[in-house]
Amino acid sequence: MSDERSWPSRFRVTVRTNSGQAIPYAVVTWLSWEKAIAIAVTAHAGRHHPSPGPMSIRDVEVAELGPVGRTREGKMMLERGDVTDRMEF
Repeated sequence: MSDERSWPSRFRVTVRTNSGQAIPYAVVTWLSWEKAIAIAVTAHAGRHHPSPGPMSIRDVEVAELGPVGRTREGKMMLERGDVTDRMEF
């Protein structure tokens, strides 16, 4: 994993399941794309039973979308549905 960034980035992590579904997760993290994948996989396992089955993870795809937006006051703008690691924020 790489060092912490000076401002958090937004990633889109797409989880592909055994059933062929592609489920996108919007992830915000101060760290790397590897951390974004870990956050999305944890969220997916929490929402779907992690045992082998149609919702099991077959593959993941990640895209960095850029830095998170800022308010006029300089605060982060998280969007509804963003997945984060609560230990980072």
